[in-house]
Amino acid sequence: MDEKNKRLRLLLILTFWGILWLPVLQMWFHFFPEPENMENRELAQKPSGLCSSPADFAEGWERYLVDNFGFRPYLIRWNSILKQNFLNVSPVPSVILGKDSWLFYHSEALADGNTVNDFRGTIPLTQAELVKLQRRLEANQRAFARRSIVYLVAVVPNKNTIYSEYMPDSIRKFRNTTRLDQLLDHMREHSPLKILDLREALFKAKSEYPVYWKTDSHWNSYGAYIGYVEIIRQLSAYLPALPVVPIEEGRVIIERSSTGGDLAQMLFLQDAWAEENNTTFNLDNGHSKPLMGTLIFRHDSFGDALYPFLHYSFERLVNIAPFAPYQFEAIFEQHPQAVLHIFAERYITQAIHDDFYYEEERP
Repeated sequence: MDEKNKRLRLLLILTFWGILWLPVLQMWFHFFPEPENMENRELAQKPSGLCSSPADFAEGWERYLVDNFGFRPYLIRWNSILKQNFLNVSPVPSVILGKDSWLFYHSEALADGNTVNDFRGTIPLTQAELVKLQRRLEANQRAFARRSIVYLVAVVPNKNTIYSEYMPDSIRKFRNTTRLDQLLDHMREHSPLKILDLREALFKAKSEYPVYWKTDSHWNSYGAYIGYVEIIRQLSAYLPALPVVPIEEGRVIIERSSTGGDLAQMLFLQDAWAEENNTTFNLDNGHSKPLMGTLIFRHDSFGDALYPFLHYSFERLVNIAPFAPYQFEAIFEQHPQAVLHIFAERYITQAIHDDFYYEEERP
């Protein structure tokens, strides 16, 4: 072998080993900027030296390396582009590719409640579970009623409940009755406490304007406004002075956003998957009534979009944790007029039982 070929071979070997070591060097020294974590979860941290066993120590390092090796975001992004464009499958278990560029959240993949199981009707509540949910809700209501505080529980439907027509054909319903149907039917039959079901209002509203994002798991601003109107109407039965602020001239503008929502972020394609259901509008506060006092607002991420509207009805909004037990004495010290508990359909058992990691019973 002549000298030129030897040099070429050596160069190829060095290049090969350099490529192999480049992700490791990137992980430790961060030569190149990488996108921030978009996976809606905390990546594994370096294990400490306090592990209970060598096996735990090794497992901790394995999790850390899997979550933090160099160029991981770029590799995930390229994988997403290839699988989406050429195979039409989702590269991420937590994201479902729907019809007409709709994305849906497969929350079971991240142990984040139930969206697909709810949609398919495969996890019905037992009678014992329904009774437990009823008793918990009624116990909360009694505690607030003794202080003349209005208590309202509202459930925001899963995105695939409102836009089921865009779910892929491969995900079929096992039964039409969902857990939310069961709970509402049970409460109507056995309890004076009414749960606010937002499905009908959102179904009606979507015929005029979109109420959920296409690339996000949440409702958009118009969907949140529809929820706000229904909440205020329900509360006003007990608080007559509570105002509902209308949309100025009833005009809603639908805009296209160049950046996708949380589901596009999970695919690492937030800058390549445009959002078409961005709604903007102004509220007409010219004839508003005096604001009510304090609202205790217990909510998950769906409640975030309600703040701009609730501020038109209450002087003060006090947020409390969505999945923690009610601290009644601390709430009473705020002298609220009402307590609003709002959560997504997928969290029915966890939100009512005050425990995000509540183990759901199975029939």
